[in-house]
Parts: sequence; structure tokens; C-alpha cells
Amino acid sequence: MSHCRPLALNDVLRGAAWPVAALLAMFLSACGGGGGGGAPDPGGIPAAFSKVTLDTRLYPDARCNDGTPAVFYIQAGVGSSASAPASRTVIGLQGGGYCLSDAECRGRSSDLTSSSGYPASIVPEGLLSSTDSNPTFRSWNRVRVPYCSSDFYSGDAGPTGGSTNFQFRGAKIVQAVIATLNSRYGIGKAGDTVLLAGTSAGAVGAFINANRVRSALPGATVLTLIDAGVYPDVAPPRPGTPPRESVRDLGVIGLSYWNGQPDADCIAANPSAPSLCYLFEHAAPTLATPFFVLQNAIDLVGITNVGLLPADADLSDPVLQAWLRDTYLPAMGGILSRVGVTSGQGVFGVCASPQLHTQSSQNAVWAAPVAALGDVSPQAAVAGWVGSGAAATQYLVPACSPG
Repeated sequence: MSHCRPLALNDVLRGAAWPVAALLAMFLSACGGGGGGGAPDPGGIPAAFSKVTLDTRLYPDARCNDGTPAVFYIQAGVGSSASAPASRTVIGLQGGGYCLSDAECRGRSSDLTSSSGYPASIVPEGLLSSTDSNPTFRSWNRVRVPYCSSDFYSGDAGPTGGSTNFQFRGAKIVQAVIATLNSRYGIGKAGDTVLLAGTSAGAVGAFINANRVRSALPGATVLTLIDAGVYPDVAPPRPGTPPRESVRDLGVIGLSYWNGQPDADCIAANPSAPSLCYLFEHAAPTLATPFFVLQNAIDLVGITNVGLLPADADLSDPVLQAWLRDTYLPAMGGILSRVGVTSGQGVFGVCASPQLHTQSSQNAVWAAPVAALGDVSPQAAVAGWVGSGAAATQYLVPACSPG
């Protein structure tokens, strides 16, 4: 298999194939995000993204880590082909990592643990944008769910006690968002199309909750978009060096600390190891919704976020370079090559800058054509897949080979 070429991002990431030393020396940065405040028009979907605070009288557990009510933002479709009535909706689950102990949670940004201070309105980019760079999905009703549960939208645990008293209610938040959208705005009725999307931690939340959303909206067509949520089930280069001995430990700890609630069908398929359901390659076989994967094969931000490498790793270490070349990239390539070969699945896999984490959260990346894939952009690939009725779709750059 041949070397890959980098993603062309409007002159941001143009260049030749990245040598491994350069890839591993790149600065890694984690992704977070904020939220919002205000109230929508109770008579319909608002014309601008407005904050809706979930009603804790109806959904008492739909709360952030600190106990504040969770929220979402919503805007009606715009443009000449805008959805009217609310027949097409995209719901975006924000990313932002996770925490697996009270000490880790105390170190998180407040906007990832609390809705206090969220603004009244927001202007998202990428998949949720209202701009010309998003010609298909700007016509859909768009919903953004800020991430404040630190649990991959999977937890259902009460306060932990102590001075911080965290709770983890991600699964309940998604449930309340879907119920509110359905009852208040008529979203998800018979004949509707709903795209449940997520970036990074939100991507894991999307595939964990996809079957539950499908069950909650039985008359609608529910699709799933997974952006930067694939982390191969491999051991790190030096077991015991990262905070966890393998990526599997993330789910093991999460099941206990968050009272994690992965998909029931996945758990049934993996009864002796339900923690595997936090990893896409094990969750995918039981996904009942059509799904599309966006993934940078050499996403070192993601590798670090899930603990396969410690944040202070010496990235010039030959052992780490060999691990990337011989273990991680072959595993990632094997996962991605199996997606998109059957109906109901799609994949857009690139080999880009190691700092490229998500592809649907920024206008410049979302709309940027990829030279190695026939100048198709992530936006065009996902829109084409949705428009085709989720036909088998595979855009894959030849295997990422850093040597």
C-alpha cells in the first residue's frame, strides 16, 4: 500500500507526506468548548441559535457534573431549501475529553462541567454552520448539545460526595434532549430524518446513544455521524506509562466511576467485557442506525486524549515511533477499511497533519477538498452519503505510512 498525502485545508495543511519524526514532534493540543443562555420562541424553532435549558422537573437527572441543568442550542434551517416543517434535523454532541476521578474532574475547565455562564446564543461552525460552506446541512434544523457531563454522554451516576460532589448524567442528558426536541418542536416524528453527530468525546457519545435515539424516535430515520471517535484497541508502547495500561481501561473505569451505560445491544454481544463498547470497532457491529465515520488516521491529539500516550511523552523516542508505524497505524487502517463497504455505512478517512483532530467542527476543514480523494470535502462526502440514502460510501487515502 502506498504512502498517504496530507489533507489540503485552504493552504493551512498543504505539503508532502509527513515523516514520522516530524509527525511525532508536532505540538498536541486538546479540544474543549463552551455553551450558551436565553430562551427560544415557544411557538417554533428560533431563527438564531438560542439556548434551551432542560426542564429538571420533567428530567430531574439531566444535569451537568456540578448539578446545574444541562442545555442545548437550536436554530431553524436557513436558505432556499430550509426544512419546513421540522422534517430534517442534525444534533451535534460537543466533544471535550472526559475525567475518571474526582481529582481529574476538578482539573477540567468549568464550561465542561457546568452550564453556569453559558451565553444566550452561539454561532457554531462546520456541520452546524449557517454559512455557504455548509450548503446542505444549513438547510436542516440544527441542534448543538454542550458537553458538561465528562462521561462520553454515557453516565448515570449520582453525586460522588465530598467537597466537589460530581455527578455523571450524560446518558440522561441525551435522553432529555431528544424528548424535548420531540415534544416541543415535533422533531423526530414519522417520516423525519435525524442525524445524531458528535466530535471527539461527542463522537463516542453518538455511537453509544445511537440505538437509544432510534428507539425513542421509531418513526424517524436516524443516522449517526462519528467524527474523530475511532481509537484502536491496541496496547500503548509502554504499558503502565500512560494513566491506564491500555485503551480498554478507559471503559473499565468509566463503567464504575460514571455508572457508564453503553449500548445494551453491544453489551449483550460482549457480556464478559462491556467496557469494549466504548471502542468503535467493538460497538459498530451492533449499531442499528446507518453511520458515517470521519477520521484522521494519524490523529495524535486523539491518541493522547484516550491515554495511549501520556501528555509528557518524549515523542522523539524511537520506541514510540516504531509503535506508531508498526502497531497503531495498521490497526487504524484495518478498522477504517472495513467501514463503507456495505449499505448503511460511510467513511472519509484521511492522513493529515497530526494536529487535525475533528473534521466537522470548523468551516475551513469541513469545506476543504482533499486532493488524495478526488478533491471531495468532508462536507460533500457526508452530504452525498445522506442524499444517497446511506449507500455504501468509502473515501480512504491509501494507508498512512509515516516511514
